[in-house]
Amino acid sequence: MNQPTVQIVHNAITAKLLCENREVQLYVAKLMSYAVSGAEHSKAVKSHAWDGRSSFFSMRDQTFPAGFVNMVRDSLTKLGINCAVRAKPLPEPLGPEDFWNADGIGNSDERYDYQPETIHRLLKHGRGIAQIATGGGKSRICRLAYARINRPTLFLTTRSVLMYQMKKNFEDTFKEEVAVLGDGEFGIEYAKTDGTKGRRLTKFTVAMIQTLASRLEMPAEIGARERRRANEVLNKAAEKARKMTAEAAAKYIEQAKRQSEEIIASIPAKEEAQRRRREATIQILSRFEFVVLEEAHEASGNSYYEICQHCTNAHYRLALTATPFMKGDEEANMRLMAVSGQVFIKVSEKLLIDRGILARPYFKFIRLLEKPKGLNRTTAWQKAYKMGVTENPHRNKAIIREAYKAASIGLPVMILVQAKVHGALLDDTLKKLGIRSSYIFGDSSQEERERELGKLKSGETQVLIGSTILDVGVDVPAVGMVILAGGGKAEVALRQRIGRGLRAKKDMPNVCLVVDFDDHHNNHLYDHAMTRQYHIRNTPGFAEGVLAAGGEFDYLGLGLIKSAA
Repeated sequence: MNQPTVQIVHNAITAKLLCENREVQLYVAKLMSYAVSGAEHSKAVKSHAWDGRSSFFSMRDQTFPAGFVNMVRDSLTKLGINCAVRAKPLPEPLGPEDFWNADGIGNSDERYDYQPETIHRLLKHGRGIAQIATGGGKSRICRLAYARINRPTLFLTTRSVLMYQMKKNFEDTFKEEVAVLGDGEFGIEYAKTDGTKGRRLTKFTVAMIQTLASRLEMPAEIGARERRRANEVLNKAAEKARKMTAEAAAKYIEQAKRQSEEIIASIPAKEEAQRRRREATIQILSRFEFVVLEEAHEASGNSYYEICQHCTNAHYRLALTATPFMKGDEEANMRLMAVSGQVFIKVSEKLLIDRGILARPYFKFIRLLEKPKGLNRTTAWQKAYKMGVTENPHRNKAIIREAYKAASIGLPVMILVQAKVHGALLDDTLKKLGIRSSYIFGDSSQEERERELGKLKSGETQVLIGSTILDVGVDVPAVGMVILAGGGKAEVALRQRIGRGLRAKKDMPNVCLVVDFDDHHNNHLYDHAMTRQYHIRNTPGFAEGVLAAGGEFDYLGLGLIKSAA
């Protein structure tokens, strides 16, 4: 490749490559290319007219998302190409330079030096992904970043529990009002001078992706959806009419036609309302100068991407996640970088464990000798999960045995399940054995969840059983044992669930016992179990604590029970 002069100019959203060299243009396009999910099924790929790939780089106008700027510059530089990046200077941070004192915690504990360092790197680069392992204090990093930048800030998440948790966190810390955009709310209501009511934002605003995405939907999409609904009314009526008498069917069809016509007639008004809603939302998003993406591994969806594209003045962007780039397709992973930029700091589980910020985990993988009747290696997935996990008497007996032993010596235990019936079954069995257990699941309210977690912390509850409701957004007390009773193979969920038990311990040895199963009696279950084990055995900080096959937890050696002597 020749050595042309390359320039990249960019704003908060879009970058442009200034280079006439076709070879460079093609290289940049390939750099940002990805395999289109499902393309292999298209006629173009099957006929070899298309290779099934697309790119975030536009060959037509030489533009690409600004999040790729550093990647493009670094890649061209490695090729020996002189690449200059031009952009307006980042807006000056308006908060104090000693921002670490903003929440009253300070900066004296050197174990947490990565927290202010994250802010320093954000101020230098403007955007980036902070890959902070679960338990590393992502919420505090968000608080510190806001305190230093001190500009209108939007906190984005997909989960209402995280949204309200951050709202409370900020209101308690900064004594500032926090507006909510989501879960049925859209700003703080106030009285206008003309007597009407309005909605206002606050300097720090929390929002749900789903709410903003709905408000950004194109009016034409609303119309298309309503037309489909109108057709469905007619199709369902025609189907039901076949079972009626001719006279009744005629009346029923006529009624359905009127309903369908009413739906069609309402479309222009609905499209106009959506147009106004979309324009207002775009205007709102343009006001924010700092955007924080919580659980940013979920930002790979189109909704996250579109919302951030409308944050035209958000020159500061901070993505917080323990697990970036773990989606199943290239486009999803690259979209996160398009929004947030590259990883600019990484704090691993091992670093947090070695520093005592997290408890040191020990992993026990149980291999059951008994096989449930009827379960075979080739049993289909859904049936295998029911027989081999949810209703497996041998597996459930082992879960109860591990929980009972830990609870009996005073260790708080958390059992994580996926199926509601599974949790209920384990809860009932533990109660019959005299163990004080509780069970919370998806239908449990936030208040109920916090109440049950409080009981576990106080010792009123010995074993807390939870579904995926406990995966994120909970302030889990010091759990001594986590039992991964629900199986599964998703790495993100696995790390979140293990993280439920890694909170540093104060009144007991700083360790956590984790129990899992190898589920070897069925191919599907075994594949999932081996995937979980692979992630654990290949994670520094986790791998060192894996017990040998058939090994038992050394309660005495770990200081969890006292010697009789």
